[in-house]
Amino acid sequence: MNVYAIAAFVTAEPAFSKEDVKPGWIALGIVVALCVATFFLSRSFLKHSKKAQQPWEGEDR
Repeated sequence: MNVYAIAAFVTAEPAFSKEDVKPGWIALGIVVALCVATFFLSRSFLKHSKKAQQPWEGEDR
């Protein structure tokens, strides 16, 4: 039974051709949202890392 399923899978035609598939506006929106999130996360990281380098109150360096 598995041999027939594998043979059917291998010989099946693809559902889409390369001409039918192209990036859309949703993909662009996701990429832009990820870039904006990366910007804010990196800005927050830099702010926290600068704060971590300062000495504690009463601590001598």
